[in-house]
Amino acid sequence: MRIFHTSPDGILIVRNEDGVVVDFNQGFTRLFGYTREQAIGRSIAQLDLWVTEDARFQVLERLRQNPAGVDLEAQLKGADGVLRSMEISLRYVELAGELCVLCMGRDITKRLEAESAARRSEEKFARVFSESPDGIVILRQSDGVICDANDAFVRACGYGLDELLGHPMAEFDPVVEPAELERALLNLSEHGKLSNQEMLFRGKSGHLIPAILSAAVMDIDGESSLLCIVKDISELRHAQEQQRRSEERFRGAFENAPIGILLLDTRGYVFEANRFASELLQYPVAKLEGLHISRLVPPDQRAELKTGLQRLISGREHNTRGERRLVCASGVEVWTNCHIVMQRNEDGEPLYCIMQIADITEMKDSQRKMEQLAFYDTLTGLANRRLFNDRLTQAVEHCRRNRQKAALLYLDLDQFKRVNDTLGHEAGDALLREVADRLLRCVRKEDTVSRSGGDEFTILLYDVQSPSDAGFVAEKILQALREPVDISGHRLVVTPSIGIATIPSDGVEPNGLLKNADLAMYRAKENGRNNYQFYSEDLNVAAVQRLRTEYELRRALERGEFELHYQPKVRLTDLALMGVESLLRWQHPERGQLSPIEFMSVAEETGVIVDIGAWILEEACRAGQVMIDQRGAPLSIAVNISPRQFRDPNLVTTIRRCVRESGLDPACLELEITETMLMHDVELAAETIRRLSELGIRLAIDDFGTGYSSLNYLKKFPISTVKVDRSFISDIPGSADDVAITSAVIAMAHRLNMEVVAEGVETREQLEFLQEQQCEYGQGYLFSRAQPLSEMRRMLSPRLRLLRGA
Repeated sequence: MRIFHTSPDGILIVRNEDGVVVDFNQGFTRLFGYTREQAIGRSIAQLDLWVTEDARFQVLERLRQNPAGVDLEAQLKGADGVLRSMEISLRYVELAGELCVLCMGRDITKRLEAESAARRSEEKFARVFSESPDGIVILRQSDGVICDANDAFVRACGYGLDELLGHPMAEFDPVVEPAELERALLNLSEHGKLSNQEMLFRGKSGHLIPAILSAAVMDIDGESSLLCIVKDISELRHAQEQQRRSEERFRGAFENAPIGILLLDTRGYVFEANRFASELLQYPVAKLEGLHISRLVPPDQRAELKTGLQRLISGREHNTRGERRLVCASGVEVWTNCHIVMQRNEDGEPLYCIMQIADITEMKDSQRKMEQLAFYDTLTGLANRRLFNDRLTQAVEHCRRNRQKAALLYLDLDQFKRVNDTLGHEAGDALLREVADRLLRCVRKEDTVSRSGGDEFTILLYDVQSPSDAGFVAEKILQALREPVDISGHRLVVTPSIGIATIPSDGVEPNGLLKNADLAMYRAKENGRNNYQFYSEDLNVAAVQRLRTEYELRRALERGEFELHYQPKVRLTDLALMGVESLLRWQHPERGQLSPIEFMSVAEETGVIVDIGAWILEEACRAGQVMIDQRGAPLSIAVNISPRQFRDPNLVTTIRRCVRESGLDPACLELEITETMLMHDVELAAETIRRLSELGIRLAIDDFGTGYSSLNYLKKFPISTVKVDRSFISDIPGSADDVAITSAVIAMAHRLNMEVVAEGVETREQLEFLQEQQCEYGQGYLFSRAQPLSEMRRMLSPRLRLLRGA
């Protein structure tokens, strides 16, 4: 992530499915001017980066056709509407389970401008030489009278032709400086001619014209005359000055360019290098000059480079561009974007090569990390789900073509969530890394181990002889994971449940194979965990039954097949009824009355629990008000909230409506939630509980002690009641451990100003123990089983004391 945020290049991540911008770095903001508020969450089309929509679609089409990546140069628009020339690299990456497009861009506007300026300078220089005009004037030798002059001379001096003809040259103010004219005449008298003498001419306007004068004495029309050819070198002098400046600019650009530049002769030897190349390659400029280019590339690339240079020299290619590794003086390799072009003379013969190298090492490192993110699990380094599915598809095809067998293992860690809840996610991550290492040691190098998510792993075993080979690997895994793991000072033993599907006997479709192995894994869990099971057809029957249960659950709500029973909550000091817990029952038309344990997991996983939970709240509030009206005194009406229901954004609205419509005092409604629900998403839980507290709703922690409790959460949230799970009460007073745990929980709750409800009270000994510990309330068969409303109404007398057998 540090490379992502600090890279000088612009990096943009766009979700592939809908083109929405997911993230970008400061380099992108610097290049295009967009803030995170302006761009995050908007589609790339809305940002209007591309010059035209067609250009954007063409690039995306190229990426789809070349999923390994696309590199190109293009013009993009910033937030200010200004076009920028960019060098762009697009790659697919997978982030948080979604396929995204990683776009990396570098501004090459200055480079292109520098190249364009150099071309313009060369063209201008060529025109100066090719189009320089010559002026011709004829003078009578005896008196210097101008006899004739051509247009070029006329234009140069600024006088009209009629002003010049018939007048001595000396009449003009002066056209030639006297000292220079005297020197020219002396040469003429001595040698009879004058060749290429530089002098200054003065035009009519007084401006000086540098020129080269060549003259000869000749007889024209029987009269001795001087033929003077005046070559105006104003443009030449200007061109020379421009060339000097251009060379200075070129030298400045060459020396200070933000990319490395090497000039190579046709044999491949460096004859000039700039400062950036020197610094990048860690060679002094003097050491680079005279070095053969092959010394700067890894040995495995030398033959390819030699072939490329030969193609340039022969003219089969005009330039080469691509990513290339170069070797520094220290031996360290750097990645460069390398562009080589051959310079030729007018006849097309090769002169030298210009080699431009831009350091892209950081970008390549970032790209490698992005590819690692796309195909490998960042926590364990194992293959991720995307890579595993690709290899599974290949394995299926291999088995089909070669009539061979393979095996798929689906592995889930038993009770892994307890580690996260108890020791924290860092400990959980450390455990997952250790499990990944042990799994790799149990398979061959050619096999694939993947972390598909959470605490689930998949293993692909290639070319197995029989299913027993897969069973042998599963046994190795069970044995390897039996060894304790030291995590954060704790010795942990993690056990797996493993499902095995064989290829092709259990399927030849990747998704079907994964489903079958998953079903087999659940069979392993049902058989006590810490074992492995092979897929069999009866597991499909169980899956069909699960679908049927989901369908019947939805119909049950519509047909009114659900009913609430109410179990009394008794005050232990006087055995008076103080409240009830609402418990769901399903009156199935074929299977009879079902308790939640038989269907609640399906309801929770499918989301049906949200609708069922809303019905429970509505019915409990209505029945609660009926019981309160009959009793003539307040009662606590407890309702269990499931994890899925607790995360429902409409929960508070539903509760507010149920309380309002039933007329129930919100203080009489108590919601029972578990500790893990609070720890799943602390911020969401805090917001939900805040809103419930504003309604006046009471909150209780259910099944306290069965999860991995954190006192921090009990202190952080406004919890009024703690319910001790029946698993701790059932063996009291026989179990010293349960006695100690229950006593500690009651004492802790009291110190936190919470009331305690003991669940599962069935004996007088348990009652006496709880009374001694000053536990406020109890529930259990010792007082009453859960009853329908009709039976519960018989128990509402304020004078009634609940104790069965009393």
